[in-house]
Amino acid sequence: MSLPKWPDILEVPDQEDLLGLLIETVAWEEISLAALIHAEAEKVQALVDECADNPSFAEDAVKLNESVRGVLLAAIEKEEKIFRKLRLLIDARRKEREYYKGRSRKKSKSYGRYDEDMQE
Repeated sequence: MSLPKWPDILEVPDQEDLLGLLIETVAWEEISLAALIHAEAEKVQALVDECADNPSFAEDAVKLNESVRGVLLAAIEKEEKIFRKLRLLIDARRKEREYYKGRSRKKSKSYGRYDEDMQE
């Protein structure tokens, strides 16, 4: 599994584009967690395939179980943080759209800010 590529950003994005990019990072984090969990599953499968007839299988299984448990607990904590981040981003995007509802969204040349922001 290859890592996603961050898009080239040649100019400062406006707030809506920035929120979209931040939501993309949530997707990338989810992909990374899925890859991590898949790797842990492969470790368990490898142990089962190689050691099922081995007398020390139980010891090895307990050690691996503790290792996998630690990784999965960390993944769960990360998932909770990702969920909170996504909720904040969705709320921010909703508030931004409500703010601009019925307003002109003509961009100025000042780093993606909108004309009405510049007049305040």
